[in-house]
Amino acid sequence: MNSPAQNVFDGGSAERLLASMPSRLTGLVERQANANPDRRALISGSKTITYAELWQAIGRAKQILKDAGVVPGDRVMIVNENSIAAVTFVFAATALDAWASPINARMSAREIDACRVFSGCRTVVYTVGDSSSAADHATRAQASAHDDPIFGKVALAPTNENARPEPVYPEKERQTAILLFSSGTTGAPKGVRLSHQAIMYMGGNMAELRKITPDDMFYNIAPLSHVIGLGAMLTTAIWAGGTTELVPQFRPDNFVAALHANRISYVMGVPTIFARVIEYAEANGLSLRSDRLRFIAVGGMPLDLTLKAQIENAFGLEIGNSYGMTEISPITRSPGATVGRTVGVPQPGIKIRIMREGGHSAAIGEPGEIWVKGPNLMLGYYKNDSANEDVSRPDGFITTGDIGSMDHEGNLSLVGRTKDVIIRSGFNVYPVEVEAVLSQVPGVALVAVVGRAVDGNEEVIAYVQPTAGRQLDIAKLEAWAKENLTAYKRPAKIILTNELPIGPTGKILKSKLKADLAASDA
Repeated sequence: MNSPAQNVFDGGSAERLLASMPSRLTGLVERQANANPDRRALISGSKTITYAELWQAIGRAKQILKDAGVVPGDRVMIVNENSIAAVTFVFAATALDAWASPINARMSAREIDACRVFSGCRTVVYTVGDSSSAADHATRAQASAHDDPIFGKVALAPTNENARPEPVYPEKERQTAILLFSSGTTGAPKGVRLSHQAIMYMGGNMAELRKITPDDMFYNIAPLSHVIGLGAMLTTAIWAGGTTELVPQFRPDNFVAALHANRISYVMGVPTIFARVIEYAEANGLSLRSDRLRFIAVGGMPLDLTLKAQIENAFGLEIGNSYGMTEISPITRSPGATVGRTVGVPQPGIKIRIMREGGHSAAIGEPGEIWVKGPNLMLGYYKNDSANEDVSRPDGFITTGDIGSMDHEGNLSLVGRTKDVIIRSGFNVYPVEVEAVLSQVPGVALVAVVGRAVDGNEEVIAYVQPTAGRQLDIAKLEAWAKENLTAYKRPAKIILTNELPIGPTGKILKSKLKADLAASDA
């Protein structure tokens, strides 16, 4: 049996939250457009639109998608950087019961093509008016342009006549709204299917727990292709009728300027974002105190206690720390400060179990595998039955693959990660994908990629073994990585070695490489 602390569950508020949801994600925008049409919804650069204008824009974008042949059950990719157009087409696709799949425009052509082919999408929308990277991808795809007075310029790829719709369900808990991509452990795209209910539950829970009001100003620095940017920020603001400033690329100077202009009351990001802001402010003698700012939170990667103290001292606020991943969205809550290294207690409606090997519950304070159950869980990985089987657990739980423990008050602490994944600036980097890219360079025999902890973050280190008798140029390897990998996936350092350590089974001994790195840093 699990201890009470491991099963914190506020069934009353969870049931009330579920009952208050519309049947589809776009219902949140429609609700605000009807009740508060003139309230500011989105800010992007110098442009501001109201909820009424956002609702009108969604309707026009919906028609553009219909004209492109999009039908319920189709997939629609939106290659974007944070913008009004990106938000509009995400909601427009879901309004058609298609699956919206926001993709970061700064990904390489290879990565975007892999996601497009894997998803079998009907069309691709490029936010060309707000992103030069999206414009480059659109040119390559020979996309056709559209212009709108509200959402601006976009371009649509030629319709994929071979696309096949997926089944459509009337229930919000069954119908896929969002398809978010990360690279799987094989290096191939890994699509996470999130229901309308999962996205709305995330936003509604956070809006209520953090007492969000229509006066709140969200500074959204996380991309819409990330669950923080799309769910924890954008959907939370819309649920409460707040305003979201969409930030396409984070810059510390712009953040501080927005803070001093009283444009931020709520911000959430990975810890390294706040570290960069503090560094910039200190170098320029600037204060990070603001009467308007009332809530700061981190997620996406572990928070170092030293950095936690620095953030709280610089901003004069207690920082909230939460835990989640694309598959489960944030599952812990921290209305105020979290205790020490903990990531808070489970949100209402979320059950967490800490399990030892053999399927037995861990005792209080004892580490074990983190299992999760709740209305915000993913529907599953797209076209990946084996991955779905790997994470499924009895009674509707799924495993996160992480190791954690619970204290007597129900606070969850993270102990470690079981997956071979590097967390860089809040984004998952799967070594096999980086290895596959570097292995394409002529003269490369073997590649091993590991993570190295640095300044509260992790960086990617690649060991490359040349083919016997061949000489490799590190500059050429770096150029190849830059061409074929998103910035956060690129190795911070490439190390040439004549012979990688190999175990008796023929596997590269990455544990030895990590130990060698640690020794060299000591």
